[in-house]
Amino acid sequence: MNDEAGTETVRIDIGDKTVRIELPDETTRIELPDETPRIVLPDETVRMDVGDRTVRMPAPNTAGAHRTDNSDTQVIRPPIPPQSRRTRRAPAGPARPDGTSAGADKAAGGPPIHTVVLPRISDDPLEELVDRMRPKLARAVDALQVAAALESDGFTDRGAKVEYGFADVFALAVEVYRRLGPPLEQPAAADTPRTWRAGLRVLAHGPLYALPSAVFPAVLGVLGQRSVVLALTLASALGWLYAGTAAFAAYKLLGGNRPRAAARLLRFATVGAPFAGAACGFLVVAVTGGGWGLVVLAMCQLGYQLAGTVLVFYRREGVQALTMVPAVVFGCAYLLAGPALRTPALVTAAAGVTAAYVAALLLTRNRGDVAEASGLPLLRLQLPGLAGVTWYGLCSAALLLHAEAPYLLNRLDIAAAVAPLILAMGFVEWRAEGFRAAAVRITRLSHRPEDFQRAMRVLIARETLLCLAVPAGLGLVLVAGLALTGWLSAPGVVMIAAHVVLGGAYYSAFLLAGFERFGWLCWSMLAALAVHIGIGAALGAAPLLGRTAHPLTDTLLYLGSVVALQGLFLYGLSPFAGQVRHFR
Repeated sequence: MNDEAGTETVRIDIGDKTVRIELPDETTRIELPDETPRIVLPDETVRMDVGDRTVRMPAPNTAGAHRTDNSDTQVIRPPIPPQSRRTRRAPAGPARPDGTSAGADKAAGGPPIHTVVLPRISDDPLEELVDRMRPKLARAVDALQVAAALESDGFTDRGAKVEYGFADVFALAVEVYRRLGPPLEQPAAADTPRTWRAGLRVLAHGPLYALPSAVFPAVLGVLGQRSVVLALTLASALGWLYAGTAAFAAYKLLGGNRPRAAARLLRFATVGAPFAGAACGFLVVAVTGGGWGLVVLAMCQLGYQLAGTVLVFYRREGVQALTMVPAVVFGCAYLLAGPALRTPALVTAAAGVTAAYVAALLLTRNRGDVAEASGLPLLRLQLPGLAGVTWYGLCSAALLLHAEAPYLLNRLDIAAAVAPLILAMGFVEWRAEGFRAAAVRITRLSHRPEDFQRAMRVLIARETLLCLAVPAGLGLVLVAGLALTGWLSAPGVVMIAAHVVLGGAYYSAFLLAGFERFGWLCWSMLAALAVHIGIGAALGAAPLLGRTAHPLTDTLLYLGSVVALQGLFLYGLSPFAGQVRHFR
């Protein structure tokens, strides 16, 4: 609160005393309501609750402190050393006594006298407002609820404009809601240990992505290589961004306590997927020729991707696997037995895609309460995030597919290099899911900002190395397989190494997406694309531009571009990972 002179004043209860601390500058004045000019402290560390913050203050050296005596007010002012004139943010967390003795003060005939210097909590008044309102709004589901809470707390349009620079209370509420983060339906979720079943479910995501590839050889034998590769490439890219956007919107609705709206959105997206695939198939037919088979193939590809998204959303990965097991069995048998099993492979693949699609639609029925509030206002607030995740999906698909597509028809060793990354994506996702819980644990164990930042750097480095090690192990298996079959080559090994590096890069990308840093993600991937294609064009090694004479140069450039991409992702992540406020 502010007094008439414009000085900020904080009231603190110490025992049965009420202490008022005025903060006109970095010198703290403590006014006591009686004539006792001392604060008796049991140890060398003081904990004070200021608003909803807990501030720890180590006792400074009191040798130079002086005291002003007054019948009503006792003021203890320490001299301010030059190095203390910089504003610092006080770390949150429990106090840690340093165990030092105050025996010298006791020998002088009384309890120790300490001068208390209260550091500033934050340089950003909006952050202070968010922290103060957080207990009230921990489960806020939209900005309207935040606006109502601010108005009930005495905020007016004039105050929002004068104190925080926003046009009105609602504009201020939108920014406060954004900084609050997702609603906390279960505040102790970070402490809940993850079960092995949950870990296994997430680990299975990578192999689930790869299940339809078992049937691709049989499809190639019917529709022809060039058209099928183009149709699958375009359909996969479109499905990537389409499914990513739908899943992001559904998770936002679910986090906003709108399960019925989330289910309806997923249902509409799943119903629309085959139509989007048909449009993609017709485009391929118009460019390269072909028949209805390409259109059906693109429809199945989009339908399966959206069905898989819904099944993963509702944690039904087992259903997805069961629907595709027959297709995988007959697809592998086709590779061994030849054309005699082509028809069973295609029929079981079509049946598996249909079963997964129907199961996904059934899962979206009877979700939530019929009286649930509309999710449209919440989605309107999330439009920037929706646009960001759509562009991120597009850039991510382009980053992967532009390097693979030129080699799909004639270089199996290079085209297969993506397999370790796909199989390891479930592991990368699993490690990224546990990042926030690990960061929250670090906040509870750290007593200084430096401790927290150091521990976070170790955490990110360790997890990044793990996300490099798993695809690297799978890559070694692939190298051994290619060597046994006579397909191993230097460009293939380099391309496998590039996809191993992408495993670590995608871990950082998952974390950046959690902070909704989609702009940085997109620009970083576009920069990597520009480096790969631009330098390759200058050196005559750009397959997308028809220059395919130097595959080793092209793959080396791709490896260098994804290493640079990993560096950009880590650089973009560093400001967020070092701030405690993101993990409260």
